[in-house]
Amino acid sequence: MIAPIAVRSGFRFTAHCKPVQMPVEELPTDVAEYVLPRIPQMQTLGFEFLGCYDCGVLASNTQSFIAYFCNRTTNDFANVSVATSPQKLAGYFEFSTRFGNGVALETNTNSVLPLTPDNPESRAFRFPEIEEPRELYLLHKSLIEKYANGQWAQGEPKGQEIQRLVRVLENYGPRLEKMGYMYPAPDGGTYLLTWKGAILITWRGLWPTSLVRRAIHKFEMRSELQSLHVRGVPALKKA
Repeated sequence: MIAPIAVRSGFRFTAHCKPVQMPVEELPTDVAEYVLPRIPQMQTLGFEFLGCYDCGVLASNTQSFIAYFCNRTTNDFANVSVATSPQKLAGYFEFSTRFGNGVALETNTNSVLPLTPDNPESRAFRFPEIEEPRELYLLHKSLIEKYANGQWAQGEPKGQEIQRLVRVLENYGPRLEKMGYMYPAPDGGTYLLTWKGAILITWRGLWPTSLVRRAIHKFEMRSELQSLHVRGVPALKKA
């Protein structure tokens, strides 16, 4: 019971996301090392660089930064995300598309499985073994072809593209509140864990549950790769 107590007492997730745009020259050095090489890689894929943003403290003891991109021809979005903490830096890149029926499809290189239930309106595919944005984008387009069922991709008003990310982040707490995992703090600025949320998050993160979850997810992603016929993606040859 000690672990859920520690998780519950230490967990905070922001209720409000207010990204602050910043020059790339002002990114922390370790964040810049991950983000900067990927900006031209995204641009060569047809994505407009919309800027770098300091998203502040989204979860306890972390600082989040994001480089945001939009392909105005396809209405696909992309981001390079980095979260820093006193212990480590974690980064990944992602392509996402939202359709007219309200469902989103995300393809990323994030190796960390969420400890909370997935959003049924957002289908996420994680391929941490992929190192190049081009390879991931080819997979993303193939997954769209497989799962979009002819739905049209939805864009954002020019100059307000970052609000798509804000809506996703600010929906996290209310969605999990409805599921009994979180509740709003008295100050209204953060969400805290309920005992149900703390116990289930702890259980999912502990061995052997965490090992089983990773094995199942790896099998599911390998099956997805094998179901696709995408040329020029080395990850397919490893599957």
